[in-house]
Amino acid sequence: MKAFLLYFLFSLYLSQALAQNLVKNPSLEQLKGGIVGFRGVSGTPDIASVESKVIMYPPYFNAYRSETPGRQLTNIAFGEVCLCQWFSYGASELTQAELTRPLQKNKEYLVSLYTIKASTIEPPISEITVHFTNRPQRFTRQVYGLKEHPLTGASIPYLSLKATPPGPLASRQVWTKVSAIYKAKGGERYLVIGNFIGANAAALESMNPDEEQEEKGSKIKGTYYCYDNISVVLKSEAAQEEAQPSSAATASRKSQPLPFAIGETITLEDINFTSGDHHILSVAYPMLDSLAAFMRNEQEAVVHITGHTDDVGSEEDNLELSVRRTEAVREYLTNSGIAEDRISTEGFGESKPKVANDTEENRALNRRVEIKISQK
Repeated sequence: MKAFLLYFLFSLYLSQALAQNLVKNPSLEQLKGGIVGFRGVSGTPDIASVESKVIMYPPYFNAYRSETPGRQLTNIAFGEVCLCQWFSYGASELTQAELTRPLQKNKEYLVSLYTIKASTIEPPISEITVHFTNRPQRFTRQVYGLKEHPLTGASIPYLSLKATPPGPLASRQVWTKVSAIYKAKGGERYLVIGNFIGANAAALESMNPDEEQEEKGSKIKGTYYCYDNISVVLKSEAAQEEAQPSSAATASRKSQPLPFAIGETITLEDINFTSGDHHILSVAYPMLDSLAAFMRNEQEAVVHITGHTDDVGSEEDNLELSVRRTEAVREYLTNSGIAEDRISTEGFGESKPKVANDTEENRALNRRVEIKISQK
């Protein structure tokens, strides 16, 4: 399994290289006095990092360590660092990402990123908005949208990145990919991420329906989203890569055929989840994405998802963990466009081990989620 994981990651690296992502440091993992290639240009955008890799470079605030439950990231799936921003109907933090080279005039680019909702009770938005510019923006702690911000009075054309199929970005457990096509004017060298005036209007206006927003943030209700794996690639390169996958990726698929057929059972091992928790890690995404694609093509296919654990810990805790993991997989599939009535779940905890829980290797085999594919 470790060898396959390394091979998969190497294949992913090769495919990204072929597509020539123009975003410098797209996963935000390169650090040198800050996040290489990224800088806040409005307000105080946040950085979320796991506890073992805490970073707090001004103007960033570490959202992962926040003691405020409504603004704490639940799952960092693509590594140890991601970007987070607060915004409301009339105000937004902005972050600028540097490109490795200017965009070419009249060329079309596929722009994408992964996002996750990090606030709790606020209504979900349906688009992440970005703006390309030739010149870097100057940093100000004033928030875009408030009258003191230099960009507030300007008409800023933004690009709406949406999920496929389009829908609310409501998940706090699963990262969702959003994307759009941008036709370059030529010379754009910076990508600005934020909620630009006019975007997500209905959802954000509902948070402050009866009063004008004031400049003191404590009196403004807003929402909070995080981003990772930001990408800008030529549309032609992306299409070519999709039509003709790299030989390494093809070899990987041939060596690990995915058992998508009626009557088959797929197993997600413990390595596909955050240790001791239900959050799905990105290593499981390709398999789940392929399963969702299979189910969209095979409309008669349904799945029954069962969760299992080893016998370490209490029976009650193990049962709860197994249920939460099946629900996380169900949510991933529904976010991928699969109807809820085609998915059933059941958690068994430690009651149905595959093998005896007498060694660490065997206990690892028992920590699993099984997905049984059937026909309606």
